[in-house]
Order: sequence, then C-alpha cells, then structure tokens
Amino acid sequence: MIRQHTASLAGAAAEPGGRRDLVRLGRRFVLMLGGEVLQSVFHFGLNIALVHALVPHDYGLFAIVFLIGGIALTFVRAVAGMPASVFIPQARGARAMRAQAVTFGSGAALLSLAMGLGTALVLAIPLGAATAAAGGAFVGLWCLRSYLRNMLFACRRPGIAGISDATFAGTGTVLLACLLAGARADLVLPGSLAVLAAAHGIAILAGLAAFREPVRISLGRHVLRRYRGLWRSLAWSVAGVATANIQAQGQTLLVALLAGPAAYAPIAATLVLFSPLRLSASVVVNLMQPEMAASLAWGDGARLRHLMALSTGLLLAGCLGYGVFLAATLRLIESQLFAGRFAGEPLGLIALLVWATVTATMLYVGPKTLLETRGEFRALARVALASAAFGIGLVGLLLWLATPAWSLLGVVASELVVLLYCRRAILSAAALPPVRSGDGPLHPATAPSWR
Repeated sequence: MIRQHTASLAGAAAEPGGRRDLVRLGRRFVLMLGGEVLQSVFHFGLNIALVHALVPHDYGLFAIVFLIGGIALTFVRAVAGMPASVFIPQARGARAMRAQAVTFGSGAALLSLAMGLGTALVLAIPLGAATAAAGGAFVGLWCLRSYLRNMLFACRRPGIAGISDATFAGTGTVLLACLLAGARADLVLPGSLAVLAAAHGIAILAGLAAFREPVRISLGRHVLRRYRGLWRSLAWSVAGVATANIQAQGQTLLVALLAGPAAYAPIAATLVLFSPLRLSASVVVNLMQPEMAASLAWGDGARLRHLMALSTGLLLAGCLGYGVFLAATLRLIESQLFAGRFAGEPLGLIALLVWATVTATMLYVGPKTLLETRGEFRALARVALASAAFGIGLVGLLLWLATPAWSLLGVVASELVVLLYCRRAILSAAALPPVRSGDGPLHPATAPSWR
C-alpha cells in the first residue's frame, strides 16, 4: 500500500492544475470538512450536556483541561504533524516514505506521551488522581489522533481520516450517554474525560485498521539522526507556534483582563459565531499543505500558484457569504440565540470587526501555509511576535481611549500585519519552486539522506 500511496503522490504532483485537479481537491475538501464537522458537532453537544450536568466550578475545570489539550495539539503538529505534511508528499520511493512515517510517528508518540503525563501531573493536586489520570489520557490520545489525521491527509487518504472521525464522534456520543444516564454527580467530571480518552483511543485503532499499514515506533539512531538534521527548523517551528498562539489569543485575552468579564462577554459570544470559518481554514491547511509539498518537490511553480489562488478564493468566498448571512440574521441571533442578554451592546460593530479579523486571517492562510512548507519558520515566528506586540499595544491604547468594542481594531491590525508580510514574502520570491531557507533544508534535494 505504501507503494500505491507513493505512486499517487508522484502522479498528483506531476498533474497540471485544471478542472480535474479542482474536482479531486473538491472531493477531498468535502471529506475532510465532513470529519471536522462531525467532531465539532460532538464537542458542541458534549459542552451543552456538561453545562447542565456539572456545577459551574467543575465545568470550568473541564474547560481548562480542554484548553490544555487544544494548546498541546499545536505543539504536536509543529514537531510531527507539520513535518509529516511536508515530507511525506515529497517522498520519492516507498522506502523513503516509510522512513519518514516512522520518524514523525515516533516523535508524535513520544511527545503525546509527554503531554499526557505532564497534564496528569499538573492536575493531580487540584483534581485528584482519578480525574488527573483521565485528563492526562485524554490530552495524550487527542494529540496522537491529531497526528494520525495529519499523516493520513499527507498520504492523501482523507476517507480513512473520516472513518476515524466518525468513530470518535459515534463512540463518544454513546459512551457519554451511558455516563450521564447512570453516573453519580461526583463522577461526571472524571467520567467525561475518560469518555473522551476512550473515544480517541478507539478512533486511533479504527484509523490504523483501515489504513492497513504496520505500526512502527522507534527511538533508534536513524530516527534521532533524522530529527537532528531538522532540529533548527523544528525549533523555529515550535517558536512560531508559541508566538502564533500569543498573536491569536493575546489581544482578546487582554480585553478580558482589562475590561472585565462582563464587557468581554458579548465579544466572546460573537467569536463563537465565526467558528465555522475557522474550521474551514483548518480544513484548507490540512488539504493544501501536502499538495504544496508535492508541488515543491517536483518544482511545479504553476501548480503552486494555482493552489494558492484556489485556497484564497475559496476562503474569501466563504467569508463574504458568511458575512452577508450574519448581517441579515444578526437581530434574530441577538434576540433568540443570545436571548437579549447583550441588549445595549454594539453587537453590529463587534460582529463587523470580528468578521474583518477572520477575513484577514483567511486571506493569509494560503501564503502562510506555503511559507511553512518552504521552511520559513524563523521569519514567521518573528512576524507573529511583532504583530502580537503591535496588536496588544493598540488594544491597550483603544481600551483607554474608547469602548471595548473599538479595541477589536487592534486585533484587526495585528492580523493585517501578518497578511501584509505573507503576501509580500510570496510576491518577492524570485521563484516558487523549493529553495534552501535560512532555517534549514526542507527539500529532498538538499536535506540529509533519510534512506
């Protein structure tokens, strides 16, 4: 099966852009979006159920563990998922592809184990051994399944990733229903974390069974040598993830800290409305990065431009359509979904500024993904840190001069800094085929031999 994957990767990389390419990518997009939607619906239902089943204190603890898991995912992607998305599509031969899968799978397994154990240790004192163990297992298995999805997308097997997603959502729903039907109130928090851990574990097994490839985990000298050859690029990748988290979350958290929870509440509620667009961006990254990596490996600059235009146009169309929909239904959302709780708040202004923020983000998804694939981690980390500092400073100034709603202009400005940099970096490149970056090689022709 590895040989079949390698042949399909080479054929896709050599295939020119056009109608056939668009249809093929469209099918994969639908498959990947369906999996993300299944997970999102389950997570939404889970949170609604736990809001009713748990006291506010316990639900807050659950939300904190969930947040820890979400942050852990970004680092596992930086160390294992993103390299797998770049290198596996570039593989020229089954042996090279298998070596890369073993390398990054081993890194993902080790880091996921570390994340799970670290979470359990942090939670042990405030939550007790049972809840801490369940929380650690949930975080570790969530990280590992996230890597598995990245690897399957890199191998162009979104259908198998969809099987894993459907297994997770279905198993989690059944187990959660059983838990809530019979568990004592004091067991709901650890039980819900155990349900999530079990659902992720079963979904991992389902995905591996459908993939039908032997699972190999190795910490031998070959794996360590390959990671040593990439350590500088991966170090900047991790730094980029950390700064991107600051850039994405820092400004809104500053609003919450300085303006207070009550002033932040309408902003937080409006942010939830835009989660479908962010979900679409995640799908586009998972879809396009393996395609871009394959095109880089084959030196196909025309197809790279086609992929960038396709991803940007798709996301921009989604932003415009969704913006029109929200503008037409905002009053209904305010009165029905929000039950009039934010009467007197400038929800229209908040929605407009959040829409502008999300649109700016969507416009740089394609160029930023290409820069990641080319290995420009150092530059991306620096621009994320600079944009975060600029945005946080502007947010603070606007909070002092105006209302919390207007402070969102600082968030918009921060995203525009990243957008302008990414567009300029792509336009100023002399050629789109792969080059050696200042951070380290990210192309088979220049990277250390992995065979």
